[in-house]
Amino acid sequence: MFGMLLLIGLVITYYWFFIAAGAAVGLFFAVRALVRREQERRIVAEREAEEIAYRAERQHRWAQRGDDRGVYGVAGAELMHSISPKLPLQPSDASAEEPEVAAIAHTARELRELLTQKPPAWRWAAFASVLVQRRAAVLPRLRDFDLRYVMPGGERAFSGPDVAGFVTDSMHELSRLVEQLEGFMSAPAFMGVFGGHDEDAADAAGIEHVANRLMDFHERFLTLAERCRDLEAPSKYDGLVRDTAGLMGIPLDGFRVFIDDYVELVDALPELVGDGGGVVHEAVTLDIDLDDGIVNRISKQVRTAARA
Repeated sequence: MFGMLLLIGLVITYYWFFIAAGAAVGLFFAVRALVRREQERRIVAEREAEEIAYRAERQHRWAQRGDDRGVYGVAGAELMHSISPKLPLQPSDASAEEPEVAAIAHTARELRELLTQKPPAWRWAAFASVLVQRRAAVLPRLRDFDLRYVMPGGERAFSGPDVAGFVTDSMHELSRLVEQLEGFMSAPAFMGVFGGHDEDAADAAGIEHVANRLMDFHERFLTLAERCRDLEAPSKYDGLVRDTAGLMGIPLDGFRVFIDDYVELVDALPELVGDGGGVVHEAVTLDIDLDDGIVNRISKQVRTAARA
């Protein structure tokens, strides 16, 4: 029993990892994964500094485009617009002569037309379109998870060791999914479908396929989170079940921010490429950052449950 407890403690304690998957429109798609342990605090600090720099650069670009978020920040701009709505800018004669930049397709039919017609920036809009449509298909499930709505008929754990085993298995599955996501997004084929700097070299079917596979990961993370949320266990383990479900929801939060930021960037493409340059120097990152505090709390509760 002591050996099993020690194994569980080690498994849970060292489930500190961090994955950042980045996509830069017109430049690159990249993915990085960092294993977070005590001796790697410096690396984590550097990553956090990069994130701050990225957000500062994005706000600077907003300011350059005349976007209120560049001055007031996201929350501040929303407040300002609620007080004094911003009037839409009237297009100039010059902009009317420019070709229409691709927009996000919200239906399968619109996506087919987008992939057939291929207007400027179609590859980025197509990728975003799949993300948006796939997320819309599971939106009720995402809402239920945010509401902590427990579905009946979940798995049952009758004892402390049962709960500890369930949580440990779930942590293993979470780790496996993150590793698979890292491998998927770092594969050369993932970047290759976009054609690099040559939009004509982009693979329409490949972009659609890659986007769908990325959202397959999203759905697998969602299924795992639902499984943990719906666990039926003795009431004294409610805190452990709740913490585990919360941990499993972190990848969903990362996907949510990634998709929202990506959609925002695609919506801004008409302004970004309006000067005719066609190269966009902005990045959108997919971050799955598991908090040490909740991991440590789960670890302690698992050890206690395993001894029950």
